Amino acid sequence: MNPYRYFSLIFSYPTEENRRELGKLSMTEGVAGLHSAEILGAVTLEELQAEYTRLYISAYPTLLCPPYESYYREGIVYGNSSVEVGEWYQKRGLDFTCEGEPADVVKAELEFLAITNDGPFLKRMKEWIFKFTQNVKLNSTLYGPCADELEAYLMQQQGAETAVPVG
Repeated sequence: MNPYRYFSLIFSYPTEENRRELGKLSMTEGVAGLHSAEILGAVTLEELQAEYTRLYISAYPTLLCPPYESYYREGIVYGNSSVEVGEWYQKRGLDFTCEGEPADVVKAELEFLAITNDGPFLKRMKEWIFKFTQNVKLNSTLYGPCADELEAYLMQQQGAETAVPVG
């Protein structure tokens, strides 16, 4: 089991179902030793949902941690990167649907890696993901350690020498 599915759930809207699945995944080979599920499980679901919303959905006056590749590459949401990522999914035979989200939302990209373990896609993701994780670490003591674990895992993966975390 690679941890991409685990991290996809970490950066998905928190639900009881997601928490249960994270608990199960946290005991599997390849994920054991990661503490994100434990960290997120230490607070109530309502606290977790409030923090998730504050970081990734709506915060005044601006969104703190936009979870979209196109934001970090182009400074906008639903940019060319979103279209390119959707085409990438289609080339691998996958249809993208994620409740009104663009294809380049981080949880979908991580899920794509969980399904395909696509090395070139991982390399592409490493060109922007560390800007996202840096934002998360700067803005959340709850999700910050999760972003640290994601960074550490990605740095261990293929092509790690070509990507360096920001900060």
